Amino acid sequence: MSKVPVFCGRDCGGDACPLLAEVEGGKVLQITHNPAAGPYVRGCAKGFDLAHFHDSPERIKTPLLRTGPRGSGEFAPISWDEALDRVHRGLVNCRALHGDASILCLSSAGSTGALHNTERLTRRYLNFSGGCTVLDASYSSAAASYALKRAFGGDYGRSGFDAATMAKSSFIVLWGANVLEARLGAELPARLAEARRRGVPVLSIDPRRTRTLAALGAEWLPIYPGTDVALMYALLFQLHRDGRIDRRYVEARAAGFGELLDFVTGASDGTPKTPEWAAAICGVRAETIVGLARRWADAEPTMLIPGYSIQRTESGEEAARLCVALQLATGNFGIPGGSTGSLNNRLPAPRVGSIGEGDGSRNAHVPIVRWADAILEGPPNYPSRIRAIYSAGGNFLNQGADIAKNRRAFAALDFAVCHELFMTPTACWCDIVLPAASPLQKEDIGIPWAGNYLLYKPQALPRGDGERSDYEIFAALAERAGLRGAFTEGRSESQWIDAFLEASEVGDIETFKREGIYFGADQERAGLADFAADPGAFPLGTASGKVELEDRRWTAWKGAPGGEAFLLVTPKRMDRVHSQGGDYPRAVRENRLEINVEDAAALGLAAGDLALIESVTGKTTAEVALSGSIVRGVVSLPEGSWFAEPSAGGEGALPAGASNALTSTEGTLESRSCVMHGVAVTVRKA
Repeated sequence: MSKVPVFCGRDCGGDACPLLAEVEGGKVLQITHNPAAGPYVRGCAKGFDLAHFHDSPERIKTPLLRTGPRGSGEFAPISWDEALDRVHRGLVNCRALHGDASILCLSSAGSTGALHNTERLTRRYLNFSGGCTVLDASYSSAAASYALKRAFGGDYGRSGFDAATMAKSSFIVLWGANVLEARLGAELPARLAEARRRGVPVLSIDPRRTRTLAALGAEWLPIYPGTDVALMYALLFQLHRDGRIDRRYVEARAAGFGELLDFVTGASDGTPKTPEWAAAICGVRAETIVGLARRWADAEPTMLIPGYSIQRTESGEEAARLCVALQLATGNFGIPGGSTGSLNNRLPAPRVGSIGEGDGSRNAHVPIVRWADAILEGPPNYPSRIRAIYSAGGNFLNQGADIAKNRRAFAALDFAVCHELFMTPTACWCDIVLPAASPLQKEDIGIPWAGNYLLYKPQALPRGDGERSDYEIFAALAERAGLRGAFTEGRSESQWIDAFLEASEVGDIETFKREGIYFGADQERAGLADFAADPGAFPLGTASGKVELEDRRWTAWKGAPGGEAFLLVTPKRMDRVHSQGGDYPRAVRENRLEINVEDAAALGLAAGDLALIESVTGKTTAEVALSGSIVRGVVSLPEGSWFAEPSAGGEGALPAGASNALTSTEGTLESRSCVMHGVAVTVRKA
């Protein structure tokens, strides 16, 4: 038996987790923690389950050709040569009839790494072939990225923090950050648990008492989803009223803070954003807001960890900006144990090469939340008439907002192809499905979601006759177009890895390959520490050289739901990465609606009942799960469950179980980013 380093590379917020595979007789017997990584940078159950993922009988092992209507799931096996020929002809015909931009790159980073990044490889192939339409930003963090890039300019990429700096924190605020289920890096959970063992108070601001909160014994501050901005304004108001803001300090580092305070105090609009004002909106008592503001200012330092959830709301951009403003106002900006208020993973990983996308200057662009609209509407509302989709490493039909619209968009296409390991809802709506290799069948370098390290994994298991890596598939298609040399640059997969390492900062490559991990020199980086300490000597890459707090204000004061309305949240689940999980075919199609016990009683719902959930976008059904750990007026339907194709007639004709039957492609006001939390819904017994 041999032991080899591996990582799963499945884009979960901890995608480069150091694992060790025990291999014998062409099988992986067990996957455990890689001891070379030490006690903090650790994997989770999803990575430890890689062998099950690889060995699942549900795996697609041969190319498939659709034989029935789109969405029927009716396919027949075909050879690789026939499949690749059909894909090549389908794309060539589409370009000839409708132009290069008629092909939509609908890929995501379901597989990550320096080489085997599915989104980057798809764009590379399509760009070398003439171009395509691409999606701007991501479902993950589009609103925050939009706001923070404007706040920090070119220094956005160094505005995060290393998890080890938590050792210096006196108070930790998890604002919509469910780190044990959503991860936010492979090191953060262990560092957070260590902080709690030291007695550091941790506060979770969230509509749900999450597993993170329960496991840590953290404090819970319940809040209505989508109202975080109101609470943030009120905290700033109280800090100002208490005289706790050092205006000279803040204004040396931020432009626009005075205008923000004018809004918060009501000087600019006549409405002071007092704790009492916020309490009526967000459901947090005024005295609790006052206490939190004083506690935040008193702790030295306070670390704010914003989760991605608070920017997946209608006011997502403003929530991201105000996290930065709060850390500036309390003097916790850019110091060890504090944070800038930015997303924690915005720091560079160690230098290493990676595959490029090629020249994308000819590409048309569409906001990611609007991809289905772009297909159905086309010009003049959108820049191209999309007739074909290429999808790898994504399940957009299920994971994009408004599943009913997504199905109509796929139905309108001339051609659709995907790479997959399992027959996902998206694969069911494609014309050709190409079987992809599993993480255990690909050599690669792992570049972490957050952290100052790199990982290496060899190809732990061979590929069967029916399996090819995404790189192999694109190289074969490029060869049919006479572009193999351009796509591969004459390199095999192993030669690319060698080239990346030659361009890296890794000095001892042999040790790196044997142990599977390389740590950068500084493991305790506080983002923008130089600027925070001396803003004159180290100005930011913005027009003012300071943090720029744009004059954008949230004014959609929704507050608590009324009558029979509820506010929906769609959190992650610990047992799967988004909609990955086809190796557990029953579990991935199951979903439960978590509802407060008292709300359920008022609606006549009992545990196990089937509930009908409806929004202005659509409706779905789910089994009821009663809870005392969710705010009244809020319901939770986790994201990632595969929707069931509608049956004929009546209320059974619903895309059952999937939360994106209820979400919209409208997006946020500023950046057209997804809104997946705080969605208004009604609930009744089905």
